[in-house]
Amino acid sequence: MLPVRVGPGARRKGEEMADCFYHTGRPAVVRCKQCGRPICTHCRHITEHGIFCSDDCAAKGAVFAKRVQELDAKRSKPNRWAPLVRIVILIVALIVLYIVAKRFLLQP
Repeated sequence: MLPVRVGPGARRKGEEMADCFYHTGRPAVVRCKQCGRPICTHCRHITEHGIFCSDDCAAKGAVFAKRVQELDAKRSKPNRWAPLVRIVILIVALIVLYIVAKRFLLQP
C-alpha cells in the first residue's frame, strides 16, 4: 500500500482526526477528497486524482478533474478578437469624452 500524504486541508492545527467512517474505533488518517469523510488506511482508494473513500467518490473526482482540465484548456486559448475589442472600446470612450468636453467645457 502507498503511504498517505496528508495535505494542509486534511487536519487543522490542534484538531483531532475523527474515527474512520466505515470502521468505528479505528483512527482516520485522511479525509476523502470528494465527500470529506474521514477514512483509515484500509478504506482509502488512492488514484491519480487523490485519495477517496469509495469507487463512487473516485469516479466523481475523476469527472471533476476532467472538467477542470477542459475549462483550463478553454481558458488558456487566446481570444483573437480581444485586442480589437479593446481598441474599439478605447476609441468609443475617447469620442464620448470629446463630445462631453466640446459640449460642456468648451462653450463660449
